[in-house]
Order: sequence, then C-alpha cells, then structure tokens
Amino acid sequence: MRRLILFFAGLILLALMFAMLLFTGAIYDTVPQTRLHPHFFQPDDNANRRPGRPDSVSDIGDASMREMLISKYITEMFYVTPDTAETQRRISGETSLVHMSTRQSFQTWLDEIAPAVEELSARGVLRTVSVIDAEFQSKTDQGEYWKITYQLKTWERPNDFSVLPVHQTGIVYLDIYYMPGLRSDTDYVSSYLESGGDPSAVFRFGVFDIVLQE
Repeated sequence: MRRLILFFAGLILLALMFAMLLFTGAIYDTVPQTRLHPHFFQPDDNANRRPGRPDSVSDIGDASMREMLISKYITEMFYVTPDTAETQRRISGETSLVHMSTRQSFQTWLDEIAPAVEELSARGVLRTVSVIDAEFQSKTDQGEYWKITYQLKTWERPNDFSVLPVHQTGIVYLDIYYMPGLRSDTDYVSSYLESGGDPSAVFRFGVFDIVLQE
C-alpha cells in the first residue's frame, strides 16, 4: 500500500513539474512578440555612403531647404575645432563660408568673429553650434533681416571629460538672398562638386550682410 502511494505521489510530482515547465516556457516565449526596428545612421556627408536614396530638393521643400542653409551658414560662422590649419583655411576663404557670402559679409566675419575663432582653436577648444530659431523681420534703419537665435556649446579644456561644456545663446541678423534651385552655371557646379566642394555652396543662397547683436 505504501509503495502504491509513493508511486502515485511520484506521478503527481512529475505532472506538476511538467506543468511548471510549460507555464515557465509560455512566460518566456517572447519570439511571437519580438519586433525588429532597424535604425540607419548617416556615416558621412557623401550621399554614396548613405543607405537608400537621398532626398531630392523637391522632397525637402523650399522653406526647409532655406532653413537648412541658414543653419549651415551659422554653423560655419561660429564653430571651432582644435585644428589651426582648418581654421586658417576658413580665414583664407577656402571653405563654403566664402562661397555663401558677399565680400562685405565675409569681411564682417573676418573682422568680428574670426579672431575669436582663431584664438579658441589655438587653445585646443571645441565648439559646436545649433540654431534655436530663425525669424524673418524688419530691422530698423537697416532693412529686412533674418533674426537668428543660436546656441554655442564650448568645451574649454580638451580631453578633460570632467569639465562640462559652456552653453551660450546669441542673436545675429542676416540679410539673406535665397531662390529655390541650384546655381545656373552647371559647369562650375559640376566641377566644384567633383573636386570635393561642400554642396551647400551650389545653392542660390547668400548672405549680403551680418549684424551682430550688441
């Protein structure tokens, strides 16, 4: 009798263990609920290294393209890298900044902004730029300008991650020329891009004047 009881008790234990295994497997069986959401990151400015077809100018839209070009210009004005050779190329007019500027606006940059950029670069400082707001408005005594609010994030001490970056907000007024499309000189555009020129300089966009807020 005792052996019979032990036998049935063993069967019950085995059934309980099997049921627990099924229950546990059902809880952790997440395969039917698994969803893959791939994300692609742009590895380079060159379209050849991007996955998929790049957006066309018509896909982006004229207003968005103008905002992107404004943001590009503001970045070119204020960013700093700890590379003095690169900074000298900007000052010498070998980057897209000079192609997007008139002689007057580029000279304003050279006189009022470039000296600080050059000094920070020599000290190994890194500074990034972001546009917070771009608003078209009339500016008293100087015509119609775009009011650009931007933020600078500056790492004062290179390779020292214990020091937090310094955040600064500023305002600059730009007298902007923009028309949809690329520059009409197709031969120049083609040769410029084939030689590795910055694509932002081939659009019909330019800055006539720069006024820094006091």
